[in-house]
Amino acid sequence: MTIESISERQSARNELITSLLARCPMNVDAIGSQRNFIMDKRGEGVPIIITESEKLSGRKPVYRLLDDSELMLTIFAAQPPHGED
Repeated sequence: MTIESISERQSARNELITSLLARCPMNVDAIGSQRNFIMDKRGEGVPIIITESEKLSGRKPVYRLLDDSELMLTIFAAQPPHGED
């Protein structure tokens, strides 16, 4: 096996998993949730992470590429309600 063949197999496996999750219905009625499936359409996750994180913490999450090979995501904690520490 080569690195390329391993990468191709992982990519095919990931495509299969995402395809299955996109067809698997949610059986939870979460308040405020508009999701019908475990995984929504491909490419929708990043905008959801940005807007929801900013709503909760008041700060946009930070994406950083490390060594051109890893992605690091920093999501900031929500502020406690007024009067609580």
